[in-house]
Formats: sequence, C-alpha cells, structure tokens
Amino acid sequence: MHVSFNIGVLISLITSATATAMPYGIGCVTDIDTNGSVGVGDVLTIIDSWGTANAEADCNGDGIVGVGDLLMLIDEWGVDCEAIHPFTDDTAVSFDYPGGFVVVMTSGIPDHPTGPFDGSTGCNNPNSVTDQNRTIYIPMVPTPTNNPAIEYLDQPGPLSVSTNGVAMYNPYDAGGVDAPSSICFDEYNGHPSADGSYHYHQWSPALDAMEADGHSGVIGYSFDGYPIFGPWESDNVDAHNGVVNPLDDCHGHTDAIRGYHYHASLPYSEDPNGFPWIMGCYHGEPEIANFDTGGGGGGCDGCAQLMIPPPICNCVHNAPGYEYCCMNWDSACQTYAEQFCGAGFAPPEEPSNRFPNNRPPVKRPPPGR
Repeated sequence: MHVSFNIGVLISLITSATATAMPYGIGCVTDIDTNGSVGVGDVLTIIDSWGTANAEADCNGDGIVGVGDLLMLIDEWGVDCEAIHPFTDDTAVSFDYPGGFVVVMTSGIPDHPTGPFDGSTGCNNPNSVTDQNRTIYIPMVPTPTNNPAIEYLDQPGPLSVSTNGVAMYNPYDAGGVDAPSSICFDEYNGHPSADGSYHYHQWSPALDAMEADGHSGVIGYSFDGYPIFGPWESDNVDAHNGVVNPLDDCHGHTDAIRGYHYHASLPYSEDPNGFPWIMGCYHGEPEIANFDTGGGGGGCDGCAQLMIPPPICNCVHNAPGYEYCCMNWDSACQTYAEQFCGAGFAPPEEPSNRFPNNRPPVKRPPPGR
C-alpha cells in the first residue's frame, strides 16, 4: 500500500504539537534512526513503511505501521530523548550511538539507607558499602541467543543494574547457596560483598514503580539490554506464578507493549518459591565489557588487551566523550591519559578493536518487537 503525504503540512503539524506522553524505557520510541532525536528521517521511515508490518517503524507495536505510530511520533517531536530513562539522578546516563550502547556510570551506592550489618537487627555482615566507580554498557539493540557467552547462574558479581545504580547478582551467594533463603539482608533486600559492592539478589521494595495497567515498572536492565520489571504482571497477579503468559527459563516473556522482558519475583519473605528471584539466564548476548575480565573498572577489554592500569583506564573512560576507551583504546585515549591522568607509560599499539569507531548507527527496536 502506498500513501502520499504533503510533507510540508506534516512537518508543520509535528512542529506545532506538544509532547504529552513519554514511553517507558530508554530514549524515544520513535527515534527510529537512533540518533538521539525524533526528526524528519523518522517521519520518512514511517511514511515509507505505511500499511506494512515493518517492525522497525511499528513504534506502538500493534502489528502495522499507521496513524498510531505517526501520533506517537508527534508526541515525541522536540523531546530530549536522552533525558528519557528510569535511572535516578545519582547515576550518569549517556548515549553512545556509534557503539550502540547506553552508558551508565554509577557508584553502586543506593539512594536509600543501607544496613545495619552489625547484628543489631539480626544481620551480621563484616563487609562495608563502598563506591564502586562502575561503568555499565547496556546494548541499545539486544541480540537474542540460545548460547550466551556468559552463563548467568555460574557468573559471580554484577549481572544487571537497577534503576538506582545498584548491581543485581544471580541467586547465589559466594558460598554457592541460594542467597534470598539463606543469607541476611537489610530492609531493602540488599547487602555488601567483600569488595564493598552493595547489591540485590532479589526484588527490593526500593524499586516499586508501577504502570497504569497494574504491570510493574522497569526496575533495571540486564547486561544483554533487555529491561527487568518488578513482580507484577497485572493487578494482584505476579508474573512468577502466572499461567496466561508464563515466564521462560530466563524468567522473562514477551508482550505486545514491552517486547521481551524479565520479571523479578516477589521477595523470599512474601513467596519462598520465587527462585531464580530476578533472572535465570540471559535471553540475549550480554555485553562482555561489563564483566571483570581485567583492565579498568567493569572489565574493559580495550584496556585489558594493552595492560592499561585500571586507575588510568577509569580516569579516561569516565571522561565525557571518552567512554569508548574502555573497549577501544586508541591514540586519543592515550593522549588524554598522558595529559590528565598521570599516565607515564609508552603509547600502546592500536588494538584489534571489537567496536570500530566507524561502526554504523544501530537500529533500536521499539517495545512490542
């Protein structure tokens, strides 16, 4: 089906509209070309796909490109897409469009009280909560896989990040026991590990966002790019025990509004049968730079390949415009390190980069895809 439009009239209509609604998640849903703003290019993509089932342009996820998608675009025209995300103010969120990542910088310290862990309330934990200076890379376009590079249940440490910047771990504590049923937590269901990383093994009451239809809101993002929601599928129906659209082994499922997403279970205190509590596996390929493989904080492949000292790597890739240096250490990173980070080592050779600077912009699927 081919539809003709008067582009001038259409653009005039859009520029006079006022954005009245923002979708959940990260960025604008109608930013089809993934450049940080809704513009003429996105309009033309919708027009070119009018009447088809092109998932890229089907922004509202109803199965066909049409008026609903255009109205959604009008709502988002002029909106600062990079301001749309669920993370709290004490995290720093930036958008790496060439690399295809949303970059989250966080201390890992929550915006709620922690502890006490001195036994005064029944919880003894010898560890202290400390600043983790963590940089996390969330893929803009999740890549589904049946064979992820990281086995979720076997991997210690951070595996996803909550909207308040706190790391989420798998169900097991360091001793290999099911943490929610065996280990003590503070009133927000968190505790620190030996390295000072405060984290959750289960849903925290600090993450209690709800949507109008009774579905839980986004509580975080997995390192594979898929969102994590709270326990509720709808009013008084928790997703873990749901039968209409049951969760898969990874503790996720798909719906027409949100696409594929994970659900955390109710905490152990409310449902002792909620294992695996947050996730059971990665539905998509997790970004390997988020894991502790050496180099700078968060496991920076580019730094690790060249033996860049972690303090130097952190200094550089936490600087605005140099986030990519974590994975792709080049001469610009080296120059910045020498000028501002006290780096006295010889300039490294150019690495064989997994994420070249000239990588074309990626396409981010809208909810419902």
